Amino acid sequence: MAETIELRGGSFRGLLLDNEANADRQGSGFTPLCHRSRPDHNLFRDDAVGLNFEHVMNGAAADADRSMFTPRRDRCLLLSHSPGEASVLHPAADSSWGIESEMRYRLGPDWVDMEFTARLTDESCAPLGYVAFMWASYMNRTRGRAIHFYGTCDGEEGWVRFGEDLADGFETGTVAHASVDPLPCEEGAQTLNIVEDPRKRFLLPFYYGLTEGGMVYAMMFDQEAPVRFALWNFIRDERGRPDPHSPAWDWQYVIRAPEVGRTCRYRSRLLYRPFVDREAVRSAYEEWAAGP
Repeated sequence: MAETIELRGGSFRGLLLDNEANADRQGSGFTPLCHRSRPDHNLFRDDAVGLNFEHVMNGAAADADRSMFTPRRDRCLLLSHSPGEASVLHPAADSSWGIESEMRYRLGPDWVDMEFTARLTDESCAPLGYVAFMWASYMNRTRGRAIHFYGTCDGEEGWVRFGEDLADGFETGTVAHASVDPLPCEEGAQTLNIVEDPRKRFLLPFYYGLTEGGMVYAMMFDQEAPVRFALWNFIRDERGRPDPHSPAWDWQYVIRAPEVGRTCRYRSRLLYRPFVDREAVRSAYEEWAAGP
């Protein structure tokens, strides 16, 4: 039976849907999610979804098929905790990977806090020594496709812009932390979201993009090495060209050397407020990271 939960908390209101209720718009997540500053504006595309658990990946050729979109197809459950807090649960028995997981969302004044937990029940899901999870958000009316973060480009430290125009298109893909080695993958594996950008790396675990209305949309994480940023631009405009105002601002969480029965977790925050400058975003991240 399809399920939806209406959430209201702080300055946000949203509708959280399970895979069945949101089957025509890429599965579980928020459709819509609105902020009091622009009460009729969905942060995400009305024909898509935001904060959506999209993929589980492991770099193995034998798992190429199930490395794409299984969290959108597997049975999931919604659980309400309060008027502004709810979870999407993936029971291990219904997971294509035998992974029990929960993403818990809590709405606040200018943020959505998230906590993800995962527990493996099948050691065969990580033949190369890792399992990676990915979330997608199809943005609605951004000022451009690029995200910004503090990191390195060709080894030079500073603020980095990812999603820039290139001679033969524009930057897309995955950005890893500067301290980690590339994830291994086999020939014939589904590598679209596994291969990292060769030039750009992040040092601080947050990124931001700019949206219409003078707002900043930032994603912050409580860990560095397990997190990866991702940017794609699949939505096309009326002329059939990639629409820079509807990018997918995504992220990943990687469990290396996973153990059956051990629960892994991370916390993250979506911050949405008027944009001042990039240092104000960094200060907001540092304040959140230093908190309890």
